[in-house]
Amino acid sequence: MMHSENWRVGVLFSETGVTGAVETTQRAATLLAIDEINAAGGVLGRAIEPIVYDPQSTPNLYKELAVKLCDEDRVRVVFGCHMSSTRKAVLPVVEARDALLFYPTLYEGFEYSRHCIYTGAAPNQNSVQLVDFLTEHYGKRVFLVGSNYVYPYESNRTISDLFLQVGGKVLDEMYVPLNLKTEDVDKIIRHIRAAKPDVIYSTIVGDGIIPFYTAFKEAGFDAATMPIASQSTSEADVIRMRPEVAEGHITAAPFFASLDTPRARAFVSAYQRRYGLQMLPTAPAEAAYFQVYLYAAALQRAGGDGLEQLLPALYDVEYDAPQGAVKIDRLTNHTHLWPRVARVNPQGSYDIVYDPSLRVAPDPFMREYRPGLTQTFPHRVQV
Repeated sequence: MMHSENWRVGVLFSETGVTGAVETTQRAATLLAIDEINAAGGVLGRAIEPIVYDPQSTPNLYKELAVKLCDEDRVRVVFGCHMSSTRKAVLPVVEARDALLFYPTLYEGFEYSRHCIYTGAAPNQNSVQLVDFLTEHYGKRVFLVGSNYVYPYESNRTISDLFLQVGGKVLDEMYVPLNLKTEDVDKIIRHIRAAKPDVIYSTIVGDGIIPFYTAFKEAGFDAATMPIASQSTSEADVIRMRPEVAEGHITAAPFFASLDTPRARAFVSAYQRRYGLQMLPTAPAEAAYFQVYLYAAALQRAGGDGLEQLLPALYDVEYDAPQGAVKIDRLTNHTHLWPRVARVNPQGSYDIVYDPSLRVAPDPFMREYRPGLTQTFPHRVQV
């Protein structure tokens, strides 16, 4: 097979830097999917060829490498980005070059680009379900803490609205540097102690997650009665904590490595065969995996990887992802996903405590949302 005949794609996930741990799972899942597709004969007899760079969790480097991918490597499709600041750095590059970014990370919503396929959860596919669970089982008084960049600010705004609409109260809201220092963690703990919330909603991302959760435990707080709920915390973080530090804390996502379905088990097994038993795929990794398959299915149908060929084909394909069957919404470029809520058990893995087995259409602008969670999400939570 001639090198020039391959379908070249960019892979832009960090192996280093503040979000290196979770992005490494996304990179790994992307390359796993590409290898599986190539082993099955590629697409239209041609292999998918990944051009892989490490942007080191640095927005400017994402932008520079996106330019390099499009201008020098001549790719038309990029799989990548984690933090919203990095997505926003890459989008103008792909838009100007008529390329396409596949973005496999939950985010704050309220965005659309014709040049981006959003395969992570929008707020109506995780935040709504999470707040419903928290207010039913823990209480309506919330403390908000996040890293100092766009996703935490916007996500906390949505979470605040959801709590307020069910009669809840936001007790405090604070932001800390991405590179979390001991004094920042100490300040968070002092604020939590003073506020006495029912639940903490955290949008701290990356390496700061571990010291925050550790300090929370060491401060004597009890996750059984006052948990940290965080959609930016995943298996990649929990696996680096002591089990007693992680136990009892909560998240919402479409996929967990503990999901007990044949398709999910097969994915986790394939992932661990390649990367080792200590490696667990995260929800962002599962999205990174299935988006490659959606791309391949659309490419097979379209016969070419130009934007005008790929987009119409993408809207017509569906893929049996580990979380359940997924498809792209042609009006928003977001994905139909399967929301779930999970809590860390004493062994340090996620127990899924709410799974309606219901696929939810994306509503990134929360247009369908009406005051009162039960109107949007009528299936009450059962534990």
